[in-house]
Amino acid sequence: MKIMFINPSLPVYLRVPSLPLGLVSIASYLEHYGHEVTIVERSVQNVDMREEIEKFEPDVVGISAISYIASLDGIRITALIHEMRPGVPVVWGGPAPSSLPELYLRDGKMDFLTLGEGEVTWKEFIDAWAGDRDFSKIEGLAYLDGDDYICNPIRPVADLSQFPELDWSLIEPQKYFSSFFHCTKMVYLHASKGCPASCTFCSNKQFHQGRNRCRDPKHVMHDIEYLVGKCGANGIYFSDELFLPRREVRNELLQMIIDSGLDFVWGCQMRLGVLKEEDIDFMYKAGCRWILFGIETGSQDMIKKIKKSTDLRLAKPTIDYCEKIGLTVQATFIIGFPDETADEIRQTVELAKELSASLPVLNILTPLPNSEIYFHEVETNPDFHEPRSIAEIAKQEQVMTDTAKVNLSAVPKKDLYVVHYYFQWKDFIGKDSVNNDSFGIVKKLASDTFNRIFKHGLKGFVFGTYRSVKQFSTVFFYSHFFPVTKKKYGLK
Repeated sequence: MKIMFINPSLPVYLRVPSLPLGLVSIASYLEHYGHEVTIVERSVQNVDMREEIEKFEPDVVGISAISYIASLDGIRITALIHEMRPGVPVVWGGPAPSSLPELYLRDGKMDFLTLGEGEVTWKEFIDAWAGDRDFSKIEGLAYLDGDDYICNPIRPVADLSQFPELDWSLIEPQKYFSSFFHCTKMVYLHASKGCPASCTFCSNKQFHQGRNRCRDPKHVMHDIEYLVGKCGANGIYFSDELFLPRREVRNELLQMIIDSGLDFVWGCQMRLGVLKEEDIDFMYKAGCRWILFGIETGSQDMIKKIKKSTDLRLAKPTIDYCEKIGLTVQATFIIGFPDETADEIRQTVELAKELSASLPVLNILTPLPNSEIYFHEVETNPDFHEPRSIAEIAKQEQVMTDTAKVNLSAVPKKDLYVVHYYFQWKDFIGKDSVNNDSFGIVKKLASDTFNRIFKHGLKGFVFGTYRSVKQFSTVFFYSHFFPVTKKKYGLK
């Protein structure tokens, strides 16, 4: 069958190049079974959808929504498909619709929705669509039968090592290059999926069912050789929720990278307690130059409440060692947890200040759909309601880490803003650099973002400038005009 996959567009000021890894994986899987597949990429370029639909004449259309904001374009495309190709099913998937499947089916007017990872579900759906069209036995599929919402049992996550190699000819990786730490042509890639943790604020446990699974290291190395050797990438950001926690698999890939002789740098996301110093040394030898550690809080009591299961005593020695050998470290925290006290937030501030991380980031909690905190608030908090439309949650997502939709903590909302924006200001004026660039890390990242927006013409320039000025004004206001609150949390 002829299957068209679409990666929806984002507003010009939010366009961040990110390889549609999920779509490439599903498309490669279906190609392996003999189907004709194309990917229409709208997140990095303007595409005339009418022209694409007329040219390809798809039998089935798939739309991937990694975010709620991108879903708005997906809704428009869905309506267009139904207008131009009546009878052609539109199937959505991705983290956003998987988190709110019934809302998406009713509000977005798609025909079917895949929950979680989609490779095997898509293959079975195509078989059913070409055959008896009995969808009741397809695990991981949701749809409306008249006005009734049907959600089949969730499909167990797959063994990634059994998937075929990714077919990179489906897209143009060069269109996704962006600047990042230590590199100017960075792309995202994944070597594994899922995280075994059960953090109450995270929805990943639902999407990946709390399991980490590794891809075949040979397949990952094939991807690197293509992206670096053939496309010219000089940086890889492994977007794994937890980068290859199994040492033997990780070391197998690292040795392949070293043996390849390819000239590139890379980074990843890690968890405290996974790496020993010799592991960090080996990663650095293989080209690792940045690591993000999600620490979340400076309170060991709060660590237990949010089920993070990490030992905060490991934070300083781990990050100190990383910075010592030349790694750029991002340390992320969250403030505003349910019933979090001023003292607990102060402990987070103290730890963030104590660490030698080049870039400490303190975000404000937003309960994510499908997270434990979200479910608890829906059930118990009369001031908290589930979104009534995709447009509503898309609007919330634009400011998700900068505002408190509903304040679940025991401190005033203003306090959360002061702490959050204080660290944004400190990061902005900081002199920490990459490759001895005295411009500063955050200013460099902001400059790269502005240059990317400017490339989208006058509209990008106008919206980008407006948002930048508004953001700078907000950061300056909260970080400078509340001395009593700053003193309360030990901020200078």
